[in-house]
Amino acid sequence: MSDSASTTQADIGTSLDFVNTFGLTHGRQFDDFSTTRQAIDWLHERTGLNPALVADSAALLSRITRARAAFRELWDATAEERPVDEAAIREVNRVLRHRSVLELEVASDDTAGHGLRLASRFTGDEVDCALAELADPLVRAVGSAESAKARICANDTCRWVFYDSSRTHQRRWCEMSSCGNRAKAARHRARAKANQPEAD
Repeated sequence: MSDSASTTQADIGTSLDFVNTFGLTHGRQFDDFSTTRQAIDWLHERTGLNPALVADSAALLSRITRARAAFRELWDATAEERPVDEAAIREVNRVLRHRSVLELEVASDDTAGHGLRLASRFTGDEVDCALAELADPLVRAVGSAESAKARICANDTCRWVFYDSSRTHQRRWCEMSSCGNRAKAARHRARAKANQPEAD
């Protein structure tokens, strides 16, 4: 991310998409970041990270996945109404220290008529800045009344995290068309089995 005011701004959906790049699908573990390049490409597409300024390394991938795990722990603990692991809090706070700093600078082209413009200065490298951008909406959600909308899919073979923006705030499934329908079908089968007469 270069020093400018034109970088993207992540929202809670993007932050949770980041968390959901690893977890369970049909009860099996998956990780969308099996290589450093996959993680860098994802951050490039979703944040203002410039991949040309980032070199592949195992240490870099470890830093990204460590932050992602801390984000997940923060969201899970909030949704489950339990204390957050202190190591996760320390990691999230470490990430947050690299948020952009808003500054005024003299404009080279005085389009606004007063010789000044807003700019962002970053205090870390490209990856630090991208992770901080993703952390910001997450901590704003869990650190406010919005924390009541933190959810984890009720399907134990999924556990997708999501923000419940439904009207009633009673959403239980990542998607009704997948996990919700499977749960409905399972309940129907269980009722049908319970109503079958026992064989002699």
